[in-house]
Amino acid sequence: MACMVGWARVNMTSPVTLADLIRDDKLLWCCCRDCGRERDATLATVPLPSETPVTEVGKHMKCSKCGSRKVSTTPELYPGGILAMRERWR
Repeated sequence: MACMVGWARVNMTSPVTLADLIRDDKLLWCCCRDCGRERDATLATVPLPSETPVTEVGKHMKCSKCGSRKVSTTPELYPGGILAMRERWR
């Protein structure tokens, strides 16, 4: 269930939490399922308890572009975040 690309999990039954991202110095990747806007968020901008599962964070967010509440969240998909990945592709 918590198997992520590039993530080695000891206990595959427990979800990845905000505490895991903080410990591993990872960003939170957010994507609006309505308009496709995506961004990486630092954990300092997420006012939720550290034991919150990453997949549940999107339920507390709203897209800053279209206002949708259909936001998906996962650990960062690319080292350094989505902006760093786009720079490498240029």
